[in-house]
Amino acid sequence: MPKNATTSLACGSTTILASCAPHRGPRVFAPLLVETRDGEIVLDAQVSNGCQITLDEAGVSALFDLLGAWLTKTE
Repeated sequence: MPKNATTSLACGSTTILASCAPHRGPRVFAPLLVETRDGEIVLDAQVSNGCQITLDEAGVSALFDLLGAWLTKTE
């Protein structure tokens, strides 16, 4: 587990410490809650329930592939 994340596998959630570009806060300013609900992945910026992004299996797979491609890209 990366140093900037805390996880609770028992409840199916992880909080990733992130920053918020509009507010220019430090990395811990905008925690991103990632959790599973009814077979979907829910991303909750700033753990506020204000705007949640819900991904089904196809969406998670596409995001996984994209992040993998970005992380393994060599130039």
